Amino acid sequence: MPTGEFPSVSEAVSQETINDYADLSGDYNPIHVDEAAGAASEFGGTIAHGPIALQTFFRSLTEWLDAPAPPAGTVVNITFRAPTRPGDTIHSELREQDGDEIKAECVNQDGTTVISATATIPS
Repeated sequence: MPTGEFPSVSEAVSQETINDYADLSGDYNPIHVDEAAGAASEFGGTIAHGPIALQTFFRSLTEWLDAPAPPAGTVVNITFRAPTRPGDTIHSELREQDGDEIKAECVNQDGTTVISATATIPS
């Protein structure tokens, strides 16, 4: 297990980022790509696909591990806490490390946690 500091990676989210992810994933849910549908929703505007915010956690984790991906057998559990919106900047923050378990949060520029993540990394 690395002993250095868990890096905080930031990612700015724009509507273009969201649209590009829709093209990549094929997920064209109107809540993500249709501004009128987003405005009429409970969110009051479009929101990002979950993996867009989650990538800050995975980038921090892989930088910390100095590896292109988490090792085989890594178990990741996530909880979506709040929507990520165009204009947000998301960064990952380590909350706790206990042996082979990492607890972190993906947080927006206002300090709102959008995703809580726990990774258990095999020894």
